[in-house]
Amino acid sequence: MARRIHYFVRDDGVNIISDEEWEKIQKLQRWYNSEFIWSAGRLALKMYSIFPNWENKNVDKKLFWEIISKRRNELSKLELSENRIIEQLQEEGLIIAKRGGYRDNCIASGFTKVAGNEFNAYLVCEFLLKVSTIAQKCCIEVHDEGKFIKCQTVSFKNGDVTSDQRKIFSTVNPEKYNNFPRYHTYVLNYAGLDIDDKNKILHDWKWLGFDDNYDFNGDDSSGYDLNKKIRGFS
Repeated sequence: MARRIHYFVRDDGVNIISDEEWEKIQKLQRWYNSEFIWSAGRLALKMYSIFPNWENKNVDKKLFWEIISKRRNELSKLELSENRIIEQLQEEGLIIAKRGGYRDNCIASGFTKVAGNEFNAYLVCEFLLKVSTIAQKCCIEVHDEGKFIKCQTVSFKNGDVTSDQRKIFSTVNPEKYNNFPRYHTYVLNYAGLDIDDKNKILHDWKWLGFDDNYDFNGDDSSGYDLNKKIRGFS
């Protein structure tokens, strides 16, 4: 699996995200996902994981999805918040909603596959830093499986970062990733390759997005520096 950045807000009785804040966060997330090119995965911060409620539904699955989509569109025209729409769909027995996203005991959570695209890693963390200034009563925990976050795990709250370090994020030159290949987990016509070509693929893990693209010490010589956007440290 491609290298990921995980993010989550614990359901600890202290963290709070209001419906108004969540709507702003979703608009920001949609903008980031549409504005930039994502090599392996997009932003996916969610307050709910949604599953169709197949139980006792004697209906074609494709048709059932269409029913859910149609009902969701009807509710959206009533200008209900996203959370209220999800709650209503669940009350009507159309979906099953798991609160907190993919991670247990959370208000919201998600992860983004970035593979070796450090500019995507930059965008994920910049987005989350901005989210922390919208939902000011919550702490967002972030873990990088790679090296963009130098200490791998940090917390964001109202634009501040919790860390013992002062240079937390690597400097990234976005121009290096203009033609970055899209991540994939399969090889076309693999079965038809001869043994030498198969061995080359199996021993070259860079195609999975784990190659080292940095100039030195985890930083590019020039580029975007997210450290300058941090409001403070705690």
